Amino acid sequence: MRNACSRRKFLAYGAGISLSTLALAADEEVVPFRDYGPEFQMDAQADNPHVKCFDLRRLASAITPTREFFEFHQTQTVRADSATWRLRIGGHVKRPAEFSLRDLLNRAGQRELEATIECSGNTGDPRIMNGLVSNAVWRGASLSAILEECGIEPSAREVVFLGMDTEPDRKWEAGNAEYSSPHGWSIFLQDAQAASNLLAFAMNGEPLTPEHGFPLRLILPGWYGMAQIKWLSRIELTDRHYEGRHMARNYQSLRAVKSGEETLWLDTSISRNNLKSVIARVTRRRGGANFQYRVTGAAWGGPAAIRGVELRADNGPWRPAIIDRPGNSAAWSLWSFDWKDATPGLHSLMSRAYNARGELQPTREELRAALVSNREDNAQWPRSVLVQA
Repeated sequence: MRNACSRRKFLAYGAGISLSTLALAADEEVVPFRDYGPEFQMDAQADNPHVKCFDLRRLASAITPTREFFEFHQTQTVRADSATWRLRIGGHVKRPAEFSLRDLLNRAGQRELEATIECSGNTGDPRIMNGLVSNAVWRGASLSAILEECGIEPSAREVVFLGMDTEPDRKWEAGNAEYSSPHGWSIFLQDAQAASNLLAFAMNGEPLTPEHGFPLRLILPGWYGMAQIKWLSRIELTDRHYEGRHMARNYQSLRAVKSGEETLWLDTSISRNNLKSVIARVTRRRGGANFQYRVTGAAWGGPAAIRGVELRADNGPWRPAIIDRPGNSAAWSLWSFDWKDATPGLHSLMSRAYNARGELQPTREELRAALVSNREDNAQWPRSVLVQA
């Protein structure tokens, strides 16, 4: 159980969280989207895997409230006992280590990081409506510092992160034997040593909830959610490639590699976020005899910082939106667009983000020319809205 002393510490940490807001004005109302239907439910799937979406229409702050933060896990929520839980670090290290939650709470050098997490299966599908993404302030210990303390052997190539949740692995069934393997993910050693990676025990100024990985979860800024292992209990440094069932079989994409006129399709593991923006909502407020319309949304991901967002109504020109709240390299940016020439009728709205390298969020056709996958969907997402006369 979480003790009161630790809770007081977390509340003190959370006092400095910034809640830059896009909250509605007193006279502002939400215009319903026409593309939302009965398929969308915040609690999209009860179990195995459990899926809970964040309703983007509720986007009012850079920080997603913990109770609204999306959830996706392959098994049932783990209810860990912090008194007996341990984080064990072993494999190709000179000094294997074991940490209790109290050890990590009392550890020097803790820090906070605002970071966006997106599920690689996030999409505009009517059942999900791009709701598998959220943003929070995480607090924890430096992963790279702890690895260095353990003494990394020259033979180490990968770092494997394993949670407390396990699943039967039918690939290895033999006779009456059944093998269970923990849910895990691995990254190259040099990626694990990035200074921004956290072993997080707090979220938005509070201890992690069981649904979000209590007592400890991995935060790898800029990586898709399947790498942010919850209920983390073991870290193994290995000299070979980890082939966990989800990493090796489920989270794969075919990626196009161009060589002159030839296109080579490579089967690759899903890893880092792609450049993306979404329209979260459209609002209106009375301005004289007419209504004034505003479109708001978020943008994140990609190999370089978000430089801007553009909006297009129907087949009109792309026009710049305003970045109301720039994010850091790990967190989303919030943007808005004053839609001054909205006319009565049904309209299609689209946003696209671009980054410091000049790369643009792709259309659906451009995405399919570069990537074949049921995941990693960062295509421009059309929204349908009716403007009343």
